[in-house]
Amino acid sequence: MADIPEEPPLGIPGWLVSFGDMMTLILTFFILLVSLASQRNFGMMASGIGSFMVALKSHGLPGIVSESERIEVFNFYRRRFNLPPEPDPSRREAHLDASNLELIRAAAANALQPHDELSQPMVASFGDDSAVLTPATQTYLDRLADTLRPGAGQVLILEGHARDAGEAHGHDDHWLAFQRAQAVANRLIGQHGFRPERVEARAWLVEVDPSEAAIHSVDARLITPSAKND
Repeated sequence: MADIPEEPPLGIPGWLVSFGDMMTLILTFFILLVSLASQRNFGMMASGIGSFMVALKSHGLPGIVSESERIEVFNFYRRRFNLPPEPDPSRREAHLDASNLELIRAAAANALQPHDELSQPMVASFGDDSAVLTPATQTYLDRLADTLRPGAGQVLILEGHARDAGEAHGHDDHWLAFQRAQAVANRLIGQHGFRPERVEARAWLVEVDPSEAAIHSVDARLITPSAKND
């Protein structure tokens, strides 16, 4: 009986070689940009390399690398540049998730186009680390209810803001912002008969207005789809 020939061992997939080359070129390009900058910011460089290594270890997928592993990766490169450990690791989230946030913004914008909108900022305000509507806020919201009511084909989007989350909300500003928007939605649905499918509560992803009033509020946008042109 003839011997069965052994299959040759599998080599490295071709796509992996191209992927490795592309990642190396991107890292080299980033280092080149930093080296040509007029000011040398080693903290930024350490953050950039750390982000690159975390993405490489996780294959660009969330949840593969734990938070403790991510912190260790960033602190390793900070030590390479003679920098102390990051005092506030949560500050990296805006940098690490910047591309994801841009994709979310683009998807949300495309989903709403073409459309018209009527914006009403600060339809509700809240105390520190609170998502409870005060009596004064309830009264003000009740007066605005008729102007916020979505008609046929319209959607009311409520966008919560927060930078003051504490123990009550696990120091999670996004969660507090969503809870504030949901509190307004519950008031409009429960007390004024708004249709739940026409009211959407959201948390503002990145706060751009640092004022005290803005980060304790909920904004409203009444979206009206525009007629499509044939």
